[in-house]
Amino acid sequence: MFRLRKNKFQQIDNAMESRYEYFQLRYDARGKRDFTRLQKCFATIKLMALGESLETIDDYMRTSERTARESLYRLARGVIETFGDKYLHKPSLNDMQQLYAVHKERHGFSGMLGSIDCTKWIWRNCPVAWKGQCTSGHLRSPSLILKVVASQDLWNRHVFFGVVGSNNDVNVLD
Repeated sequence: MFRLRKNKFQQIDNAMESRYEYFQLRYDARGKRDFTRLQKCFATIKLMALGESLETIDDYMRTSERTARESLYRLARGVIETFGDKYLHKPSLNDMQQLYAVHKERHGFSGMLGSIDCTKWIWRNCPVAWKGQCTSGHLRSPSLILKVVASQDLWNRHVFFGVVGSNNDVNVLD
């Protein structure tokens, strides 16, 4: 549903339940059942995938804004702790040599790790105190930028999310 295969979602869901008490079925002081791990994981991934606000999850899943925020924080931390060694590592020397070889063969020039792309988001709810820091010369409203270097095997080799400005390609890659 969110460009995430069902087996990957289940892998994340099961890992969160087995490692963290927060994602296990619990009951509150009144004996009322808490949200299931499936509800918490689904709501959180929906927040991340669609960029929705915490209030929309309240309407859709009947969770409080606090539960949605806490689920978002705990799932993000849990995914990093659980899957970070496999998916969030720097490319090894062997990985880089393979990427160089593939790009030289495919594109005809060497020294290329991947393709860089960026997108800008207008930050409508930017705090007033930050507006001057988050506004660049060519965009009149506060905005954030996402820059990604992806290799041909669709692995993100570098990701940067931050303020527009002096974050040009050279600075970001440094």
